[in-house]
Order: sequence, then structure tokens, then C-alpha cells
Amino acid sequence: MKGAAATLPLAWGTGGLPAAPRSLLIVQLSAMGDQVQTLPAVSDIAARWPELAIDWAVDSRFAAIPRRHPAVRRVFALPLKALQQAPARIDLWRALLGALRGLRRDRYDLVWDPQSVLKSAIVSRWARGRLRVGYRAADCGGEPLAAHAYQLHFTRPPGLHGTTGRRAFAAAVLDSDPLRPVQYRLADSVRVDAAARSRVLLAHGVSRPHREWAPANWIELARRLHRQGIGCKLTWGSARERQRALDIAAALPAGVVRIDDPPQGLDPLLDYLAASRAVVGVDTGFTHFAAALRLPLLGVFSAGTGPEVLLAEDPRITRSVGGHGHDPDVDEAWAALRDLVAA
Repeated sequence: MKGAAATLPLAWGTGGLPAAPRSLLIVQLSAMGDQVQTLPAVSDIAARWPELAIDWAVDSRFAAIPRRHPAVRRVFALPLKALQQAPARIDLWRALLGALRGLRRDRYDLVWDPQSVLKSAIVSRWARGRLRVGYRAADCGGEPLAAHAYQLHFTRPPGLHGTTGRRAFAAAVLDSDPLRPVQYRLADSVRVDAAARSRVLLAHGVSRPHREWAPANWIELARRLHRQGIGCKLTWGSARERQRALDIAAALPAGVVRIDDPPQGLDPLLDYLAASRAVVGVDTGFTHFAAALRLPLLGVFSAGTGPEVLLAEDPRITRSVGGHGHDPDVDEAWAALRDLVAA
């Protein structure tokens, strides 16, 4: 395959391309929400090319997510974050070298990097691909040097982000249909008794401060739910998030909010989410998982982000407030949440 002869959108069977791609490597290393947002694009690709062998390179922390998708043949788990935190661990270096050797074992018709930052560009370049495709320099997450790893460059359409943006990228590269029904394929094996869904999960934790919603808002939302006879639950993923959860619970009567230890592993996480009456979440992995699991969901977006990153598998039970310069208040969130709780 001659990458120089091909242009985007790719027309398979022309410009030096085979009539159909036979093997694909997806390089989406992080983060948790981004992994979830990539799954519908994989469903689109698999529907277009059912015989295509799809592999996925990912940070070990999130390897269980692509493994859940039935169209993914093989997952290369790279312990990148773990090595950053413990660079002296020999077992991690061995795991990394083993995964890198695996990446070199096959020669892929296409290496597709929908992350397109420096670390994913290095992995894309290391893999043996006849054609490598990523974002143009201006769209490489503030790391324009990453674009040098790719032979073809995709320009991110204005206003398209998250799941929708990845599906559009996949359509340009693999002629998939970005308008087909959204399929994350995460809910296939999650089964929770409806009677267990008694509490609303408040997904308050987020890694970036500009995506946070003020603790006072969470407290008032929990108070209003309590008046309706509905309890809440909180979990946490860091010491800072745990302290915020404790502060929220301390401001409310005993029993209104339950604080749970963070689920360990993907299966417990999905079961924990599925056992929620509804989810209220900021722009975080929990929120995107809830969208993929067809749960009643309210996305609360701060001034520094926007609701376009959220694409629910069942939009009938999804609402969003705020975003793009607008921080929603409790009244706005409560009005949207009442519809979900009633449903």
C-alpha cells in the first residue's frame, strides 16, 4: 500500500489501496472516557467490514474497555502510567517490551490514531503499518509534533467532539456509516435487578478542575432528591474526590448520601453504575459509561466544556445542561433531573 497515493476520505480499491482492509490497529491509549467514546466508531467499522481484524493499543489501566467489544480481536496493554509512577519495576518493563513486540509482529493495512498526541504517535510509528492516519498538527491536543508520525492527516470538523467526532474520523478512514444507531456494546453483558436501582449516583469526580461543579450544587441537588424520597450515592477515585464526597455527605442529614469505595476493575464498575436509578455526572468517565449503559443520565457541563462530547446510546433518557461559558445552577439541573426521575 502506498500512503502517498491515498487521500482522505479513503476510497478502498483505489489510489494504491486494496479493495478491502484486512487488518487495523487502533491507537487510543487514554483516558477512560475517550476509550468509551471510541467504541461506537469500532461498531461502525465492524459493520462496514465484518471480516476486518481489529487490534487496539491502550494503556493497561483501560485495557478492559476495548476487550469488552466483540469486534476487537486483540488488545495490546501498555503499562505507561504505571511505569511513570514506578519506573524501577522490572515486571512493568517486561510487560511493556512484550506488548511492543506484539505490536511489531503483524503488518497492519492501517494504523488509526484517534488520540493523536505524542505518546500515541510514538506507538503508531512503532507499529508496522502500511498506512498511518491521525489528526493534523492543529488538532493534536496541543502537541503538534505528533502529526509527523502520520502519512495522512484528518481535520477535525468544527463542533464535532467525543463519540460523534470519532465516528466522523472513522468514516473518513474506513468508509463506515456515522449515522447508524449508536452501539457501544458495553451493556450486552451487564445484568442488574431493577429493584437494586434505588439511589441516584452523583458522579462528581473529575480530573480537571475546569470541569467541576461546585460542592454546594451537589449538596442542594441531593437535598432536593431526598425530599422526593430518593437517596444518593457517591464514590471517589482520589484523596481529593474522597474529601469532597465526605464534605457533601456531612452537609446533609444522615443517610441521605451513601459513600462507596471505588469499584476495582471494569466489571465491578459497570455493575455499580448499572445499579443506579439515574446518574448525574460532569464530563468524566462515569458519565460516558452511563451513556453507554443506557442509564437515565443528566450531564452537567461547566463553562470549560460542552455537551457535544456526550452521545447516549438511548437519547430518550439523557439530558444535559450547561457548557461553553455557562455554568448551570441547581434549578436548571433539577428541572432536567425531574424528567429523568419521573421516567
